[in-house]
Amino acid sequence: MAKPKFVLLDAGPVIALHEAKAWTQFCTRYDVVVPESVVMDEALWHSRDATTGFRETIDVKRDAEAGRVRVVSADSDELTQVARRFSAGFIDALHEGELEALAILSCNEHFSECAFCSGDGAAIQAAAMAGLAERCVALETLLDGAGLKKPVTWAFTAEFSRQHRDRGLENLITGFGMRR
Repeated sequence: MAKPKFVLLDAGPVIALHEAKAWTQFCTRYDVVVPESVVMDEALWHSRDATTGFRETIDVKRDAEAGRVRVVSADSDELTQVARRFSAGFIDALHEGELEALAILSCNEHFSECAFCSGDGAAIQAAAMAGLAERCVALETLLDGAGLKKPVTWAFTAEFSRQHRDRGLENLITGFGMRR
């Protein structure tokens, strides 16, 4: 995948980039887009130390006010339009920010060249099932493309993303997880 014009990040990559102390550099190398629900709820904190549980606040809203990232929202009609594609059981596996990300990517022409980065298998599968498979990109791939060599957990690897993208394409073909 060529370097994307925009990168829409789910909560997981936002948190992982903060934990890796790579957020600021990442935002200078990509035009970062974050769903409003991620900014307002899902990515408000991250854990610096898994043993102590110490939490540090993430303030993406401040980054948006400073022009470092773009916060975008989907309206209720767009959310409904995307949610209607999936079965109730499958839609329950998606978080609010993931559904909003899919609505932004599916319904907003301004983001037709926007890549989607998530570390959630269900979100990657849903993106593929919504016809967005070619826009899914792993955090590992984005970091490498930006010259930021940082270790990532399994959920942010290119292989994890590929496996879930392929499973989503299979679901699309078989109808699994789709509304019938």
